[in-house]
Amino acid sequence: MPNWEIMFSPHPRPLPRARERGARGPHPRPLSHKERGVRLFLVRAGGLCGGMPSRREFIRWPSRRPSAMLVTGIMVLALLLAGCAGVGSQTGAGSRSGAANDKHPSHGAQPILLGKAAPGTTLALSLVLRGQSPAELQQVLAAVSDPHSPSYRQYLTPAEIASRFGASAQDKARIAGVLQAAGWPAPSYSADGLLASLRVTVGQAETFFSVRLNRYRASDGRVYIAPDAAPRIPAAFAGAVVGVLGLDGRNVLHTGALLAPHHSSVSGVNGLGPSDIERAYDLGPLHQAGLSGANQTIALAEIDMFNQADIQAYDQQYSINAPAPQVVQVGDGANSVSPEPELDIEVAQAIAPQANILVYESPKDLLSVAQMVSQIVSDDRAQVLSISLGTCEAQLDPSIANSFLTSLDNSFRRAGAEGMSVLVASGDSGAYDCQDSQLSVGAVAASPYVTSVGGTALFLHTDGTYNYEAGWEGPLKQAGGGGGLSTIYQLPSWQSGPGVQNTASDGMRQVPDVSADADPLTGYAVYYADSGCRQQCWQVVGGTSAATPLWAALVLLINQSAQQHGKHPLGFLDPALYRLGSGAGAGVTAPLPFHDVTIGGNLYYDATPGWDYSTGWGSPDGAVLARDLLNAQ
Repeated sequence: MPNWEIMFSPHPRPLPRARERGARGPHPRPLSHKERGVRLFLVRAGGLCGGMPSRREFIRWPSRRPSAMLVTGIMVLALLLAGCAGVGSQTGAGSRSGAANDKHPSHGAQPILLGKAAPGTTLALSLVLRGQSPAELQQVLAAVSDPHSPSYRQYLTPAEIASRFGASAQDKARIAGVLQAAGWPAPSYSADGLLASLRVTVGQAETFFSVRLNRYRASDGRVYIAPDAAPRIPAAFAGAVVGVLGLDGRNVLHTGALLAPHHSSVSGVNGLGPSDIERAYDLGPLHQAGLSGANQTIALAEIDMFNQADIQAYDQQYSINAPAPQVVQVGDGANSVSPEPELDIEVAQAIAPQANILVYESPKDLLSVAQMVSQIVSDDRAQVLSISLGTCEAQLDPSIANSFLTSLDNSFRRAGAEGMSVLVASGDSGAYDCQDSQLSVGAVAASPYVTSVGGTALFLHTDGTYNYEAGWEGPLKQAGGGGGLSTIYQLPSWQSGPGVQNTASDGMRQVPDVSADADPLTGYAVYYADSGCRQQCWQVVGGTSAATPLWAALVLLINQSAQQHGKHPLGFLDPALYRLGSGAGAGVTAPLPFHDVTIGGNLYYDATPGWDYSTGWGSPDGAVLARDLLNAQ
């Protein structure tokens, strides 16, 4: 049983802030009169029911009556302790209000070594290629994103990108020669020429990459193959091949749709519906101007399947006449279900009901996801890509991290160069993406070539219009909007503006860039027919994986307006967003295009004026954002 202490504070955030050893963060700021109140802190030694150690649990009431708080606090503590007794020695017991698809298995559960992999077992591998002139591709991306450049939004076609920046004929010939000498088959190349795929045996791979491949059983019972050390890329590949994917079959990527308790509601309605989202984020002027996503396409990167009947039930409830989503299978496709695809599709349709939705589905392993993202960009069928999956930086094994992230960054750079906007969920574990006591961020969301979307808790007026937002944090669930400092990527040149340089800054990439409602307690109405429902399968769902398709669909509406006015798609968003956030962009007039969130946090970092690690620049004022981004062209 954990040790508890009840503590009161006149502030809605703990002062001083609880910090892990070696952690960095901004100094606590003075509170405005609107933020003052009483918050109850349940300080524990050891985690909630044996969970994460040395953390503070807290609940806020807008009350200044400590006597009433004491009674409430004792009742809450009794309930918490009773809950702990119910779970006994089990750690991290799940519930319907947590991740619906067990996206947070215990990271302390180590896989079981089953022995050496059979030498004759077949493996699917992809060599990750450097390509031609990566520095020049970086310059192209910067130029098409710079309003002062003559190449501003003069995007390249996928064929032009493959020709200029894919693998050269000489590199392909060299690779073929090395593989032939080893007795391997000739590879097939992705459309961009940066993934060379082939099938070999375990024995061949062990000899070629100087590794031993073992079989493991994961905590969920799945058996996979992984190397015992980082693979060695043959010297003959120097300058052409930078990594290999497929030797490690672990499923380290997860989605983030979070189901709220069934009693959750917003403005008397179980979850935010299309009209609620429209009023909250000022989308009415866009819809009234005829913007519905027509002739626009959004791609969703998924590792789970969805049920089309769920989408039809959602559309019927809200009288949406939308094109049916199209499924594009990558490799063997997805083989599991979760509320994530339904959430992505339904939120996108709520905002852009006439948009075409391409649902790319792949297995969960890193090779398959890298191939999926590469295919989405090469297909060039979508103007916007929404990604609601990820893994924390620190938990990517060094033997695979470089290969995986290099492949993704290759695809993300190409996406920006061809005019595609990429938005990625920042994660749902607050400032602790690895779900331990160390500050960490999501590896995919930290890429400097994507727009990282964080989370807020949204509060509306009684008429459904926007009231205010707070940085989303749920200490009792160890949940919140992902944000913090990357340990992999350096601070990009475009990331500047009020709040960006702060006491925590260390020269590395900072996330998120923007945010929107993600708290399951103020979440979205989603129809998801899982095994726990019979007839009425409505759920209230949150997570930054809800905020991400919201932003993606809004970008789609703005692209539609740009098309109608003879302008180009927005493409890589971050440079423009930071110009707008800093007030330095062309065409920026008051009001600003973001709701600046200045209360709440993400379990460690406070939401502050300007940019912050909890909410980035804040959530969108849709009509103003559209005006400013279009005027800047």
